[in-house]
Amino acid sequence: MVASRKDRLGRVARLLRENPHLRPGYERAKTVVRAFRRPAFYEVATRCNLFCEGCYYFSDDFAPPAHEVKDQSVWEEFFAAEARRGVTMAYFVGAEPALEQERLLAAAKCFPHGNIGTNGTVKLDPAIPYRIGVSVWGVDEEVDTSLRGANAFAKAIRNYAGDPRAIMLFTLTRTNLGDVRQLAEICADHDLPLTFNMYSPTQSYVRKLAERMGPDGRFFRISSEENNLRWDEGSLAAARRIMDEMLEDYPDTVVYSHAYNRWATQIGPLYDIDPQTGIARDCHSRMVEPMRYFKTDLRHAALEKCGTSDTICSECRMYSGGWSSKFEPRDEDVRDARSFAEWTGMVETLGRIFLLQRKPEQQIASNNVFEWVRVDEVADASLVLAK
Repeated sequence: MVASRKDRLGRVARLLRENPHLRPGYERAKTVVRAFRRPAFYEVATRCNLFCEGCYYFSDDFAPPAHEVKDQSVWEEFFAAEARRGVTMAYFVGAEPALEQERLLAAAKCFPHGNIGTNGTVKLDPAIPYRIGVSVWGVDEEVDTSLRGANAFAKAIRNYAGDPRAIMLFTLTRTNLGDVRQLAEICADHDLPLTFNMYSPTQSYVRKLAERMGPDGRFFRISSEENNLRWDEGSLAAARRIMDEMLEDYPDTVVYSHAYNRWATQIGPLYDIDPQTGIARDCHSRMVEPMRYFKTDLRHAALEKCGTSDTICSECRMYSGGWSSKFEPRDEDVRDARSFAEWTGMVETLGRIFLLQRKPEQQIASNNVFEWVRVDEVADASLVLAK
């Protein structure tokens, strides 16, 4: 039986009362979560210069908005309005955001925190003061080219070596686990932190496998029903072992968590899946208020689930949904002092992955007033973010 929020809050208060050494980690975790109080996703580009196998964005039914906004002044006015709405964390997504940098520069004047997902082949303007997640799929040129249609990794290293905004985001698949150690060594040599994503198949990708489609020359070139990117029990165990080894061997480079690794590589669905719809009911990447998603026509897209709507929830291990689902402790996180310490540690790691401290001259004020829920029956330690 799942405990109520009130019960979990009571457990938090008791754990903190009985284990005062947990409080500093808890306070740091609260500071991280506050930055995500009112998030929003903005598609700033519908173009890309790569063809990644099983792409999340370009699904079979992909069509760009019929009326994409081109006027830069309209983007500026839109972001200013979003700042007045109280957005604290802006995610910049799409096909390749680096191809529309004027839009990112406009946003930088408006939001205190931001995160940009890029393939790294086009360097982002130094004036953009947000965390940059540089997607990596392979280190070996042959592996990288087969998965992405080009040798993107070498360009990404040249563009972002030593850039304090960048964190390398390696998308793990069954086919590239052998690259992980070499990647960690390269990142250490180039002063780049490293974290991990796990490939999560889309409906389009799985359908093509089932129908035994041949290569389409674009986003389905190397996969077959017998040899593909989907996880199985053996490859999940291998991924868990390798990630744990990287955390131990490269503690100054790898930004990850043993506890999160155990959760993300477990067998079966990570979420509570609605049997009728197949949608994850407890994934915090779901587009529910106050989180909103905007396409390049600047209209609020009423999405049924998340920003990667073609992804299969029951097989989803994407880092965005996984980490955001750690914002609030679950039953297993408040069992005892050790599990609670692991949860606060995960939240701190989340902050290192997604947030960047802006330089003093780049600071902007946030109009948002952080709202917290207090349960009267428990102590002041029982603060969690309001939904």
